Amino acid sequence: EGEQRILASGCRHLIFRTSWVYAARGGNFAKTMLRLAQERESLTVIDDQWGAPTGADLIADVTAHTIRQVVRCPQDAGLYHLVAQGETTWNAYARYVLAQAQQVQPALAIQAREVRPVPSSAFPTPAQRPHNSRLDTRKLQATFGLQLPSWQQGVTRMLHEIL
Repeated sequence: EGEQRILASGCRHLIFRTSWVYAARGGNFAKTMLRLAQERESLTVIDDQWGAPTGADLIADVTAHTIRQVVRCPQDAGLYHLVAQGETTWNAYARYVLAQAQQVQPALAIQAREVRPVPSSAFPTPAQRPHNSRLDTRKLQATFGLQLPSWQQGVTRMLHEIL
């Protein structure tokens, strides 16, 4: 409905829907997991919410690319989903971060020997989190000739940067 109002206004626009965004600077889920894994022998992480960790650097690169194209081809303006390829749960994401961190920096003092899966109900929050944050990027990739990288590639790159 919002897209229809924008189109009716005649405004050219690029709107990106995204989720599970992280950056090497500031706080993020991976940094929190690394800190907790150095303090605790066991971690408990939600295993029933799905998404694709997506780096702010990927969003910036795609934004620059798409703006250049929309300047040349105004008909390509619109609403698009933008996330890295693949999908994971928070639990699998945490396990990936810890395994990769050990490869990047073997001397890292990881104490956690397990990352136990739990349902979202184990961590009540004031705002209910969606169980499915997966987004279909086929329209974005087809329109702009993109091949988006896997979420693992971006997370590994970020870990190399922060470690």
